[in-house]
Formats: sequence, structure tokens, C-alpha cells
Amino acid sequence: MLLTAQGLTKQYPLGVTALRGVDLAVGKGEIVAIMGRSGSGKSTLLHILGCLDRPTTGSVHIDGVDVSRLPDRTLPSLRLRKLGFVFQAGNLVPTLTALENVCLPLHYLRLRAHEAARKARAALEAVGLGDRLQHLPLQLSGGQQQRVAVARALVNDPALVLADEPTGALDSQTARELLALMRCLCAERRQTFVVVTHDPLVGNACDRVITMADGRVLPA
Repeated sequence: MLLTAQGLTKQYPLGVTALRGVDLAVGKGEIVAIMGRSGSGKSTLLHILGCLDRPTTGSVHIDGVDVSRLPDRTLPSLRLRKLGFVFQAGNLVPTLTALENVCLPLHYLRLRAHEAARKARAALEAVGLGDRLQHLPLQLSGGQQQRVAVARALVNDPALVLADEPTGALDSQTARELLALMRCLCAERRQTFVVVTHDPLVGNACDRVITMADGRVLPA
């Protein structure tokens, strides 16, 4: 398994418990949806899987590494090398072109500018935006902005891509196109996608659905 989590709990101050003993396993090349009502623990789980937060108890293994036990100083490098993130709003830098936005993770990896530009251009071509390299986010449609976000998530060849409501701001047709793109990229690259969503359209397009309620994973 590429990703496993065992016994995850997350407690916040004032007695708030977001996760209650979550176990899951995701294989290489899978697209898995995590679904549930607001407050069910989906986003908390995604943040822990993405090394953006730590569990109160339990463990997370990514590609054989127990990331929940790594020192804080090593996590930024791990996220850069192993993980890709796609968010509902895209989170693109508005003053940077599509090419420059996709280059950002590679600059943090200290790639030379020409090599970063080459990889970013290839990533944008893979998502069908080879003719939009110099466009600013405001010059792109919502669907095109999300494609840039997907390209940025994939440009460092991560083992695992985590997406938080990636179709939430898109109309149904554009959402279908984005999902088809993700499936195609998954098949071609054997990368793994974990997608948090409320959208049944997304759930139906994934290999399987993990349903959460009250901080727990419900039986399949």
C-alpha cells in the first residue's frame, strides 16, 4: 500500500474530537474519494495525511515512511518531494503566469530555472494548457485555473496527490472534464489521488469511496 493510516485520533482544545480511531489504506494508482457531511472529519484527515497537521494518536505511512513520527524540520522537504496538493480555490498566485505558478515547487527544490521551466511546461501541456503558459490566473476560466493547480501538484512527480474539494467551484461539465483529466493522469503516471468532496459526481468517478461520520470511517 502506498498510504496507510492506523488508529488516527485528533483532539483539539476545549474537548473537541475531530477523529476517532481512523484506519485506511490506499494502493498505488488508486483514486479514492473521502465523503461525508460537514464536520465529519474529512478535512482534518486530509491535513494529517498531507503532513500539515499531526494526529493526537495513531500513525501515517506514506511510501513505507512513518511520516507522523518525523521531526517538524523534515516535513517541508517531504511534502515537496512526495506530495502534491489541489485545493478548491486553486490557490494560484494572481501576479504570476500559469508557467510561473507551476514552477514554484521546483524553485523550492532548487532546480535551475531552465530545468524548472521545462518541467512546468511539460506539466501544463499534460493538462491541455500548453497554449496558456503566459496567461495570468484572471485570464483563465475556473476550469483552466484548476488545471494549472493540478499541473502544479504533479510537476514534482509526487507519489500522492491530495485534493480538497477540487470541483467545488466548478460547473458540472467542467467538473467532469477535470475528473476525466485526473483519471487519465492517474492511469498514465500511476500516481495516487485522495480526494475530499461533498460531490456525488466526484465519488462516482473514483475507484472507491470512503465515507466518514462523526470522526469515524463507516463500514463499506
